[in-house]
Amino acid sequence: MDNKNVANQLTEYFKKISFILPALILLLLLTAYPLYQVILMSFYDYTDKSNPVFSGLTNYMDFIVDPLFWNALKNTLIFTIVSVVMGLVIGLTFALLLNQPINTKFRAVFRALLMFPWLTSTTVIAAIFMLMLNPFGLVNKILGGLGFMELSQMAWLGNEKTALMGVIIANIWRGFPFMMLMLLAGLQTISHDLYEAAEIDGAGFFTKLVYITIPQLKNIIMTLVVLEFIWNFRAFDLVFLMTGGGPMDSTEILSTYIYQSAFRTLDFGYASATSLFMLFVMLIISLFYIKSSISKEGE
Repeated sequence: MDNKNVANQLTEYFKKISFILPALILLLLLTAYPLYQVILMSFYDYTDKSNPVFSGLTNYMDFIVDPLFWNALKNTLIFTIVSVVMGLVIGLTFALLLNQPINTKFRAVFRALLMFPWLTSTTVIAAIFMLMLNPFGLVNKILGGLGFMELSQMAWLGNEKTALMGVIIANIWRGFPFMMLMLLAGLQTISHDLYEAAEIDGAGFFTKLVYITIPQLKNIIMTLVVLEFIWNFRAFDLVFLMTGGGPMDSTEILSTYIYQSAFRTLDFGYASATSLFMLFVMLIISLFYIKSSISKEGE
């Protein structure tokens, strides 16, 4: 009888495995094998494209001493941190507004309008902001109308001092609706009894925000910060479309830097080594996310 039970359990086990096996094979073909190829390529010198030569850790040493790499890393961190922090602040602000007891139809319309940037393709967003930030765009017309004549002819994306700021603003506009939606969902789970008790004790808006709202949203905020950090750290499309990493490498981030190394200079070994560094950083951040998820399940 015991042997029969074991046989039945094994049959059920292999039946379950058979359902996920095609997906596992596809995952290996699309992820594991290309990753293996990238790791392998990072140890080769592709000066002679038809006959790459094994170079050991040379590619890794090269990007460590390359000032362009450190410039791209600095821009990536600025781009990521500012986008995450400002996106969180703006998302929380709008989530708090939408959580107020206002007309339900007005709230639904307002929420739909605020979701528009997140639903819009990156190409369209890039085109909108390129038109707004060009010397004859909407931003300069507004500045000219306000009397800032020196700034009214500024090529915001063509100036190395302002280009990164312009790309970051576009990225924040694209990303904040997702944070807003997640935070709004979290706000709607907070018991009103907590706020009523705080109001009886004389607590104002900011006191309730600091001591009730934010602590109650802590897990959601931590998850959003980790996910948004990963997504923004590996961002490519918006920066590539708006500036291509220029002018003068002022908006060059790691993803565009790797693209330039691989497909412009055709230095595949160097690009592979740099991309593995980027992967390593994202894996570390992902571990924090996994640890946070496990700890929340245990609570």
